[in-house]
Amino acid sequence: MKIIVINPKSDFSDSQISTLEAVGQITWIEAGDYQSSSIFATSGDKIIAVGPELVNWEFPNEFIDKITNLKAICLPTTDFSWVDGAYLREEEILLTNVAKYSTESVAEYAISMMFNIAKKLPLIVKNNWKLDYDKHQGWEVKGKTMGIIGLGAIGARIAEIGKLIGMNVVYWSKNTRNENFEFKELDDLLQSSDYIFPTLAKNSETKNIINQEKINLIKKGASIISITGDKLFDLDFALSKIIDGSLDGIAIESEEKTISDFEGNVWVTPPIAWFTQEASSEDTRIWVENVLAVANGRAQNVVN
Repeated sequence: MKIIVINPKSDFSDSQISTLEAVGQITWIEAGDYQSSSIFATSGDKIIAVGPELVNWEFPNEFIDKITNLKAICLPTTDFSWVDGAYLREEEILLTNVAKYSTESVAEYAISMMFNIAKKLPLIVKNNWKLDYDKHQGWEVKGKTMGIIGLGAIGARIAEIGKLIGMNVVYWSKNTRNENFEFKELDDLLQSSDYIFPTLAKNSETKNIINQEKINLIKKGASIISITGDKLFDLDFALSKIIDGSLDGIAIESEEKTISDFEGNVWVTPPIAWFTQEASSEDTRIWVENVLAVANGRAQNVVN
């Protein structure tokens, strides 16, 4: 078995490297044009462990067609949309991902985003840290209602933390039910929540699930806290509601925009909710386990 790792070797511990070497012949591609490597056309079964950064979040089918005896592609990300899983399934090639490695990290980050919005930190930052007593008075979140849209692992952990800090927690989920929290239909949740957390997986079914019609239902003075970017809600329309005073705040992650690109109480950070030492360590651990499982004929975390 040949294991081709398109990722810096330094991300792996010595013991993880030794474990991988015990089950296959490893080739490391750490920089440069990965597609120019001759290893992909050699004989023998192959597993590719590919990190997103070195391939710019894209692993095209045209290149996959050139790889001989490819058995699996193992990703270190929860998001697997940057590889064509349906095409791999047709070609009988496994695709694995790493889920739930950053649940705690992302949930904590979402809570911190809520606090920053509640305390009007974006307005203070954009006012050069000068406090305006008429505009910058914040809110306490205790006793307020947290509305979770999608009660997966991250949504459930955000709900748990919200409950621990004294918030009323309600949720809407298409399939999941949890007796620890109150279920509401989506429209009811939007009308009653002070802080709304869209935490659904991003796909064609959930894209823009909070459209203009839904945003118009949101209670006056509520805020949207998103750790999924702007794919689940109409950001431009929501921003217009910030300007007219209907919404109190929005918090998002963005690779392109910064806090200075928006008017009003809008908190923007790079997409770093997952980026903690603990989450990175857990991510690599599961990634290595996925590669080993495929090599041993017991594939896990298959997403196609």
